[in-house]
Amino acid sequence: MPAISDKYNYKNFSDKSPLVVFVHGAGCDSTFWSLLNRYYFFKGYSTLAINLPGHGNNKEKKLSSIEEMAHYTGKIVKKYSSKKNILVGHSMGSLICLSMVMNNLCDAYKTVLIGVSLPMLVSNSLLNMSKKNTDDAISNMINWSLPTESKLRGSHLIGISLPNFINSIMSKNQNNLYFDLNACNKFIVNEHDLKRIESSFLIISGKLDKMTPLKSSSFLNSKLKKSYLEVIDDCGHFHIHERSDKVRW
Repeated sequence: MPAISDKYNYKNFSDKSPLVVFVHGAGCDSTFWSLLNRYYFFKGYSTLAINLPGHGNNKEKKLSSIEEMAHYTGKIVKKYSSKKNILVGHSMGSLICLSMVMNNLCDAYKTVLIGVSLPMLVSNSLLNMSKKNTDDAISNMINWSLPTESKLRGSHLIGISLPNFINSIMSKNQNNLYFDLNACNKFIVNEHDLKRIESSFLIISGKLDKMTPLKSSSFLNSKLKKSYLEVIDDCGHFHIHERSDKVRW
């Protein structure tokens, strides 16, 4: 049975189904995952799409660090945990998933990091813009994130203008953008701690991604014991909408 609240959207396929947990990126919410959420549910997975505090309809107080977001998400995952939990995070969400695994906040059979960069540094100009002129910050982020083809043709999903779709999600969550970007910018991980992780990772990177460049994803991939890097050639930062056919595993 589905369980929908302001904090998450949970759909139980069966008590024996693996659980796919979706964690959104900066300035987004659980609706970012709507299509993948539905796809995996009909493939026999239970799904759990999180709204972090202050995002979507979740009116709880905003969190200011990746570690706090990881602990928050971990508590929800434990409520619906299965024998096989698969964590999936995009951008900021990928850092949250990484933090959850590093700190053993839930059992993770596999973790999928989409558009990940470590460190995930944010320029001072974008941080200042996200605080003083959020509309411009969102516009610039979308412009940097999408290659020309994705801007012109929308996406590989018929009937969707991808820039407009992303803008509609981020505009709803614009009051969180500075806090999210600042949390990404402050998240530091010791390489020694990365090498201690025994869990399995899949890292998905867009070759044309300017927000979380391929070289940064490759760096993280090289520091994890059990990690595989999948590169999508004709893709920017919004992988699951630009090339959903190549993101689905």
